[in-house]
Amino acid sequence: MGLRSAHRPRNVRHRLCLREVMRVFPVAGPQQIVPRRRTSSTELHWISRAGDSVSGELGPHDWAVIGRELGDRDWATTDPLPVRKSKGVRNLFTPSLYFWQPTRTHVWCESQEERWEVLWLEFSGQVERLWAQPVAITFGHGSRLSGSWHVPDLLALFTDGSYGLLDVRYAEGVDDRARVQFAETAAACDALGWRYRVLTGHGKRATGNLDSLSASRHDRCRPSHELEALILNAARGGRRRGDLCRIASPDCPPLACAWVDNLAWRRLLHVDLAGVFSSETVYTTTEAAMEVTAA
Repeated sequence: MGLRSAHRPRNVRHRLCLREVMRVFPVAGPQQIVPRRRTSSTELHWISRAGDSVSGELGPHDWAVIGRELGDRDWATTDPLPVRKSKGVRNLFTPSLYFWQPTRTHVWCESQEERWEVLWLEFSGQVERLWAQPVAITFGHGSRLSGSWHVPDLLALFTDGSYGLLDVRYAEGVDDRARVQFAETAAACDALGWRYRVLTGHGKRATGNLDSLSASRHDRCRPSHELEALILNAARGGRRRGDLCRIASPDCPPLACAWVDNLAWRRLLHVDLAGVFSSETVYTTTEAAMEVTAA
């Protein structure tokens, strides 16, 4: 047995060495806030980013009673930091930073479910900016959650200038306790004049296809104005992805795949995300894109 254990296969020894060397560290974040647990009014707590974002210094822990005046505040200037520290690996998923293309910043995602929902939010084109776990709501007297507090998953700045809090919880994970929490959070958002929504997930295939499209969302994949017009005109009435690539780049069709997918990501081409992606997938120019090309 001693000889057999001493002469393990090379791949097994390699994995054991990696296990000894590798360490999983949590995503760096600010210290956890300590809200006032017993309050007569429902309050909002946050940590502002210090003026110098490069230094990583934290601003003060601020709080205020929830009301419309607080909701009308310029939260983009406040730029709140996460109010909770990462717990490291949870459910076999390490918290990650999602690159938010509209502002070229990163959004911290605590779970894979949050990452998928952030992906869908960017694709929607309705959200300008996101902050992860930016505030804590402490529920006051009169609330069913009096003495408790809740940290919503996301704060969104929508393209129309309004704000909203978002929680990520897949439908099968919403129980009676969660429903009460969501209802009280919705009431707090109503007092702030904000939106509130619980994101319950999308189909696995649609999410996987959208994740594939997202590889072409970057500016480097954006076609020239001439090529964009060519592809959109060719896709009127519907055209297979492979055909569009050959039309855009006859000498090297694979080169045009990123251009075609970029137009789909920007919602100028419609594609059935619930279907199987291949060269036979049909892309169709949207009405909005037709109006732009006609102008």
